[in-house]
Amino acid sequence: MTTVSEAFWTFRTRLETTDTEDATASRRQQRLRKLLDAAFSITDDFLTGSYRRETKTKPLRDVDIMIVLSDTSYLDLHPREILEAIREVLAAYYGADRVCTDRRAVRVDFGAVHVGELDGEVISFDVVPAFQDGDRYLIPDDVLGEWVPTNPKVHAELATAANKAFSDQWKPLVKMIKRWNQTAGSPIEPSFLIEVMALDLLDAPWSGHHAYEIRQFFASAADRIAGRWPDPAHVGPDVSDVLDGDPVKMARARAALLSAEATATRAIQVERQGRTGEALKIWRSLFGESFPTS
Repeated sequence: MTTVSEAFWTFRTRLETTDTEDATASRRQQRLRKLLDAAFSITDDFLTGSYRRETKTKPLRDVDIMIVLSDTSYLDLHPREILEAIREVLAAYYGADRVCTDRRAVRVDFGAVHVGELDGEVISFDVVPAFQDGDRYLIPDDVLGEWVPTNPKVHAELATAANKAFSDQWKPLVKMIKRWNQTAGSPIEPSFLIEVMALDLLDAPWSGHHAYEIRQFFASAADRIAGRWPDPAHVGPDVSDVLDGDPVKMARARAALLSAEATATRAIQVERQGRTGEALKIWRSLFGESFPTS
């Protein structure tokens, strides 16, 4: 029978993107750039967010592409104006039912069909319009009604450094925790908050045990979720602002983390008793069908 340790290593592999998925992301990025090039003056575009940081979970929803624009006159308008302008261009090609605006991006749903959690292509892209501002970028925030600074390069550098210090297990652990978040109905909003917390809560060196590290993260995160979690690049708004402004969401997030800690603790106890099969099923209840039980 598969050991719990072996199951976690298999789980890690299953969360990695495939060559086909990466090729699809690249092809769709190029198509989006071509469509927007015809309507806007674009100086640069690149994949960003968790996909670029290699902490994206599958299936690949909301892959971020940043479109850097040269027409800074939009900065004098409400951020919604640029989001709506981009939505109109993309809706004309993909259809109005597949394109919508979000807080900071325009989402394009490609209508990909998935069979379970382990296969499929990129489901959707989030197109983030941006303007160069020195070594950072300004992006729209329709909720705040402001242009907010961000520096995805710093975010990527911090993730890479954390992964190196953690024997290349930091990114896989973040993916696993994000998969739990998906399975639990996304109580942690935004999912980037998981990464930000992990920069502080996953302490090097790597212990050698995915199960213990994940349980400890759940325990520490439950204790500190209500604290302030600023942008790690120190340029944008707090990453925790979604939960901070909603006591109901905050209570739900903390309850979910406490429940996850209890479940992880039970799985570890059952494994210690030699009931490996039962332990694997408990872990699967946390992570979904991508966690192997045999």
